[in-house]
Amino acid sequence: MPKISLNNTEGLSVTVRQWLDRFPADIICALQIWYEGLNGYGVPQEADLEALNAVLHGFEDWQSVGDIRYEKYGMQYSFKRK
Repeated sequence: MPKISLNNTEGLSVTVRQWLDRFPADIICALQIWYEGLNGYGVPQEADLEALNAVLHGFEDWQSVGDIRYEKYGMQYSFKRK
């Protein structure tokens, strides 16, 4: 997978939106999107996670719900589908 381009926010937003439209659950975090939605590998840079969180903040049908503990990802800042 190519590295997430922080310079292409619109492209990142479209990619994340397409994945979330097929995502069956109602709670998500940036780390889950990194690994499962974007097929990321290794440890993402903090800037990558910040970019994903910024994209999620821009979606009107998702709202931030603070930190939630995930079995696979640990404690993560999360969003819930409205």
